[in-house]
Amino acid sequence: MKRRWEELDPAALRLNLWLTQFIVLAVAAIGSGLVHGWEGTLSLFALPSLPDLTRAGAVALAVVLASILMDRYLPRRWQDDGDINERIFLGLPFGTTALLCAAIGIGEEWLFRGVLLPLIGNGWTSLVFTLVHVRYLQKPLLAVSVFCTSWLLGWLFETGGQLVTPMLAHMVIDLLLALYIQYGFASERRNQE
Repeated sequence: MKRRWEELDPAALRLNLWLTQFIVLAVAAIGSGLVHGWEGTLSLFALPSLPDLTRAGAVALAVVLASILMDRYLPRRWQDDGDINERIFLGLPFGTTALLCAAIGIGEEWLFRGVLLPLIGNGWTSLVFTLVHVRYLQKPLLAVSVFCTSWLLGWLFETGGQLVTPMLAHMVIDLLLALYIQYGFASERRNQE
């Protein structure tokens, strides 16, 4: 039995993703204003230090490497989410891919790390983040992977105290994994099975 999103064509999936990110960004901006006020929200966007950027890069590369290793060496049935990411990112020009990954990274980090984490802590925020990514819940490996990634992004926020670091890490993770899909490395493994 196919889930609703598995029946959508790539254009409809992309449109839904853009609309979802617009809603996430709007909720994040409103929530941030309520939780932090104007000045507090601006302070969340302070430029990170070099050590913060180094941590963000290390987290992003670790998550991407772990994802690629899982894709390469673990059974496909443990990770099959209906090829949603492939259907979203295959065929997109690089600029559109980068813009989409930036929108996802900015909106989700602002909402989850900037608004929810200060209210409920990193563990609960990571649980909510995982539950929101509903298509991964039927695959324990993917659910654990999303939770761990979220926790690491929360750790980046807690360590530096500003949002730019986890935003950059999230964008890099999404962009590198999208390019992994676009340049055929993910499908190369599927063709070997």
